[in-house]
Amino acid sequence: MREDFLKVLKRSPVRARESDAALTAVLRERGFRMDGNNLRALQAPFILSANDVRELTRSVRMLSKLLEQVVQLALSSVTFMEQVGVSANLEELALADSPSRLAIEFARYDFIPTGGGPRFLEFNVDSPAGSTFSNILDCEYQKLETAREVGMHTLFPSSPDVELYCDALLAAYKEHAKATVEQPNVAIVDFDGTPTLPEQQLVAECLQKRGLKAKVADPREFEFNTEDKGLYHAGERYHLICRRALVPELARRRVLIAPFLRGLRYGEVVTVNPLRSRLAGNKGVLEILTSSAFERFFTPAENQEKMKLLPWTRKLQERKTDYLGREIDLLPFVASRPDKFVLKPGGAYGGQDVILGPHSDRNEWLKRLDEAVNQQGVVQEYVPVCEHVVPLAEGTELLEEKKYLTLGAFAVRGEYAGCIGRVSADPVVNVRRGGGVVPVLELGGRSKTGPIEAARPRRRRTTTRRP
Repeated sequence: MREDFLKVLKRSPVRARESDAALTAVLRERGFRMDGNNLRALQAPFILSANDVRELTRSVRMLSKLLEQVVQLALSSVTFMEQVGVSANLEELALADSPSRLAIEFARYDFIPTGGGPRFLEFNVDSPAGSTFSNILDCEYQKLETAREVGMHTLFPSSPDVELYCDALLAAYKEHAKATVEQPNVAIVDFDGTPTLPEQQLVAECLQKRGLKAKVADPREFEFNTEDKGLYHAGERYHLICRRALVPELARRRVLIAPFLRGLRYGEVVTVNPLRSRLAGNKGVLEILTSSAFERFFTPAENQEKMKLLPWTRKLQERKTDYLGREIDLLPFVASRPDKFVLKPGGAYGGQDVILGPHSDRNEWLKRLDEAVNQQGVVQEYVPVCEHVVPLAEGTELLEEKKYLTLGAFAVRGEYAGCIGRVSADPVVNVRRGGGVVPVLELGGRSKTGPIEAARPRRRRTTTRRP
């Protein structure tokens, strides 16, 4: 089907340009932007087979369970808290967090699709973004005449829509001990100027259409009333906080947002995602999940699955550790084998300062290794990048350009809820580094808009055929 789509575009590059312009225009109308600029959306759909969806469903469920365990271990163990590598400020916020059943309500697990299944590289469990905009892209792409001509409209948009996001948000509220009203006022909380605010506004609008009072609010503007334990914004009490502000940003500005933090800790308010979700977000967590030193905390089946899904990862320190069943001296070993490894800063995001050994010369590798050690970074096994062909209309021709691709699997309350696709000419694929987003479609359906009564989005399996 994808090959048929490329043939349709090749037959008429002019039509391809018109189709691209139409997609760009409708996405602009929907507020599809980041950092004040329009996101670059490309007509290069990635299709997940029914087997891919089954494998992702199983894998995401397993990873979500493991990360919940890591959070609980960190909260109860000084050793684990040190291993996840959070600062004293972040640790204090996590320990003071108001308890809820799930630490991680929304997450995105970035991975590279391989012949042996997904290989997960990073976890965004703090404030994952992109699901709503990605769903808009999937759906708007399917409406294009060129997509419909080859049957793309019969497939299922992968990324979860805003309705599922709101369903999950309200389900988390209803099961919480601090849920005090039937119709909660909802604040989606982040700092003014955050690049993802347009997407957050769509969540607020969806809740408003359901008859709820909802708004996007800056955490610096809240007041906490100690008498009724209410958290207020502009004189209105809010019962449900959808936290989108990153925990490190909250910790850095904790004096300015003291009333907001007191409300989360002592108030009658429910927070989703809670602050302690950050404990599973540092890249040091990947060492816990890939080192034999921590295997005793997990079942044999979990240990087997971890090794299949995750690349070997270690915090960069002068020490000995295990690698593929043998002991190594970590820093000299990594220094001498750039073709096998990737360097990453421990707490950064957006592809910042990520160095791929196979794509670096030796002198650059040694220099960046020294920097990564000083920045408390990690070294990770290199997973070969995935190439994806992107059609680009140039004049009277349609060119096929190979780009690198990564996928992000969204987890909603611990269950797989679809994927976002990103491509770039840079092997470190990230939208903030000049990459683009592509539609992701599935050859099988999952119910994504029904009510979530307990913990998991309900699913129904369907099959589709090309007309």
